[in-house]
Amino acid sequence: MNKLFSIILILILTGCAEQKIIDDLALINAVSYDVSDNEKNPLRLTVTFPIITKDGKYDRKTISVEGKSSKEAREKVRLETNLKLESGQMRVSLFGHELAKQGLLPTLLSLARDPSVGTRAKLALAEDEASDILMLQIKNEGQNATYLEQFLTKLNRENLRTNYNIYQFLRDYYDDGIDPILPVFKVEKNNITYNGIGLFHADKVVGILKPAEARYLFLFREEMKEGSFIDQIDVGEDEKATIMLNYELKDHKIEIPSTSTNPKKASIYIELIGDVIEYTGREEISDTKVQKKIETIITKKINREGKKLIVKLQKLQVDPLGIRRYVRNKMDYKEWKALDKYQSYQDMDIKIHAKVIVNSSGKWK
Repeated sequence: MNKLFSIILILILTGCAEQKIIDDLALINAVSYDVSDNEKNPLRLTVTFPIITKDGKYDRKTISVEGKSSKEAREKVRLETNLKLESGQMRVSLFGHELAKQGLLPTLLSLARDPSVGTRAKLALAEDEASDILMLQIKNEGQNATYLEQFLTKLNRENLRTNYNIYQFLRDYYDDGIDPILPVFKVEKNNITYNGIGLFHADKVVGILKPAEARYLFLFREEMKEGSFIDQIDVGEDEKATIMLNYELKDHKIEIPSTSTNPKKASIYIELIGDVIEYTGREEISDTKVQKKIETIITKKINREGKKLIVKLQKLQVDPLGIRRYVRNKMDYKEWKALDKYQSYQDMDIKIHAKVIVNSSGKWK
């Protein structure tokens, strides 16, 4: 009797479960948010999801609507398709530059509250309109969302532990010792290209570092345990050479020498050890003397370009390196809360102290 009851119960529960037929679902894999020209509906939401055409081919559908908020816009999207919207497969959220200038917090909190999305969804900025990126038809690339997700995964792999997702953005936003960053993409020659790193003051983007500048930013971030240094260096009188150095970060520290209520100085120390993968100079890079010369040249360049970067970050009052965390550790709670944090950071004399060691020339001996 108990066995029969169990079978009946299973049948009842199975019958009560909501059935989801894949052909009836719109599995949203990317969304974008932009500012619209409509004063009554200031937000433009664009969603994209894969579909199967009538002749059985794999394609995608993109819907763009305007609304007062992200939730209202989502309801409008629902009315423009005969499929049931599902956000559980959403991989990427893109934000237009104008919207990011106004602030991302309301939209991010709305996404974070949606249990079907979660805080691991990847984030990125568009240099202009985010919808342009989602609506672009790239030949032989399939889903733009997949392309962007793979691109962001690659950036995360190259820049260790820099996960551009909702969780990390909100974590850095609520931490008063560091500011968030996001990668920037743009449409160029009918393709989606990476174009640097967006810098945020609280939740508002205030500047963009081009890829060459962003390279130095990652050199000074504590969690960056390895990476590649690619740049052009002066190796002699009227001679330049391109060098690529695959490096490991052997040492990183930030020191705040002052313990006063308003620290005035900071020093960033980094030590890199790496292998030369490419060198276009005329000298023989396997020569120990040449390696020492290259070490000195790269060290001076990192110190010089690093200082330029720090000055730019201070001018924008953004701290993606987390220098304020070290200031905070030097002060008690009341002193820290009373400090004008951004002004203090802007006024600090921040010095770069780099050391580069060329481990090998990357050639067979």
